[in-house]
Amino acid sequence: MLKTEGVEKRFGGLVAVKDVSITVNKGEIFGLIGPNGAGKTTFLNCISGFYKPEKGRITFKEQDITGLSPTQLCHKGIARTFQIARSFPKLSALDNVKVSVIYGGKQHQNPERRAKEIMDFVGFPVATNIIAENLNTMQLKRLELARALATNSELLLLDEVAAGLTPSELPTFIELIKKIRDSGVTIICIEHVMKFIMGVCDRIAVLNFGAKIADGTVEEIKNDPKVTEAYLGEENVH
Repeated sequence: MLKTEGVEKRFGGLVAVKDVSITVNKGEIFGLIGPNGAGKTTFLNCISGFYKPEKGRITFKEQDITGLSPTQLCHKGIARTFQIARSFPKLSALDNVKVSVIYGGKQHQNPERRAKEIMDFVGFPVATNIIAENLNTMQLKRLELARALATNSELLLLDEVAAGLTPSELPTFIELIKKIRDSGVTIICIEHVMKFIMGVCDRIAVLNFGAKIADGTVEEIKNDPKVTEAYLGEENVH
């Protein structure tokens, strides 16, 4: 589904992402973890078109997408969410999703009905006519997922989707992400909440100081001494 080959991103003399190569298979949930400043979001920004890498190649469904804009990538089937959930604060929740339906690259005869279907799919928990600025964190997270899915995405990039959720909300959110995967959407997620990442991912890559130091299944990552030393720590392995 997605492949990066030797991706590098610099900011002046700082190498934020260094020679990172990953392969994400269709139908899997692929995690990216690492310490703060490891280059995870910068790498995701290269994939989603917010940054153009200085080196390397990114392919989506075997098509070179390196350097394409976020709008172009959206129309090809790649959508993303952000660390801080974004919305049109003065619009209703329903209208927020309708915008994505209308401008997501595929025409629908009834955008409102399509938006309601997606909001129901993600379990949006309150009335759809509520104004977005009045939503709490969990509601905004579900709204942002609905907006991303409304673009008819085949690849969904999630940047700390579990951040700000309470421990009691995590199991339900894990099941929602798996439900999205099971609907046919491949997922790449950045996360610091280890209970979430270990509970939802099929495979994980670990970044440290901009470089990939490990790549494997959840069990392989848990048992990798380089990962334990650089990021997980003994208390987070199990």
